[in-house]
Amino acid sequence: MKFVVKNKMELSDTNIPDLFILNYMNSLQGLDIKLYLYILFALKNNLEVDVSSLSKQLCVTEAEISNSLDVLQAEELLIKNSQGFIVTDLKEVEINKSYIPKMEPKVNRVQSELERKRMAAASAINESFFQGIMSLGWYTDIGTLFKNYSFSEEVMIALFHYCMERKALNRKYVYAVAENWYKGGVKTFEQLEEFLENYDNIQKIKQKIQKALRLNRNFTKYEEQYIDTWVKEYKYEFNIIEEALKRTVAKPNPSLKYVDAILSNWYKKGIKTLDDINNEDKVNVEEKEDTKKPKPKYQNYEQREYEDIESFYDNV
Repeated sequence: MKFVVKNKMELSDTNIPDLFILNYMNSLQGLDIKLYLYILFALKNNLEVDVSSLSKQLCVTEAEISNSLDVLQAEELLIKNSQGFIVTDLKEVEINKSYIPKMEPKVNRVQSELERKRMAAASAINESFFQGIMSLGWYTDIGTLFKNYSFSEEVMIALFHYCMERKALNRKYVYAVAENWYKGGVKTFEQLEEFLENYDNIQKIKQKIQKALRLNRNFTKYEEQYIDTWVKEYKYEFNIIEEALKRTVAKPNPSLKYVDAILSNWYKKGIKTLDDINNEDKVNVEEKEDTKKPKPKYQNYEQREYEDIESFYDNV
């Protein structure tokens, strides 16, 4: 005998993995989430769908569906194959990369002090930012972050706090921030405090520059490199940068490349203060005035040339 439950499609249920809610949903946009949920629904009910039918079902364009499919692939929620897509088994993924067996003490295992501190940090992160239900995958990520960046335990906890405050506690953002801190030379909490102080200073200077130039856009990668050089390498405060900005007023299309030329020239000459700039301007004005002054008459005299010097003396 075979027993089956007869349900109408609209009265049945579609299961959504808690792992999706905990680990993936925060990093997805609204359409990405809607598309993933509908794919789960289609999978459960053995429905065949394509970009066109998904577009009609979710009332968006086919291009938007294609973009969302790319996002779900990038998040490894879908895997493309020759027939279409495979929906990733999130539970299997988490089990395969689980870091818990590596972090939990084994029987009769003597743990190093470093392992003990890192385990304590992972537990603190779990309790503080995940209400005690942090997924297995995050343990793996914490272990990877410790290994790749050599952060202290205090910096690791600060990393999750930083991302939580910005409402971006997802893997992509956590790894992006960690990479930025690492490139800034951060390993200890003291280094982190100094890094963040400098980072905030640079952000404020960038905002002032945008306002001064009346830019209604974000800086490009190359423009940000200019500003980082002025602040980090040249050690210029905004008052010096502002003075260079003022000298772009006469330019029809002022650019940071032009400002960079001015500041780089000042830096090479050892100019550090506004007084140094004023003194440099005075010297430049004096040099220009000197070039405009008429030369003395004797300097305009052209010396005669004598081809036969002996005949010259004969005439004396």
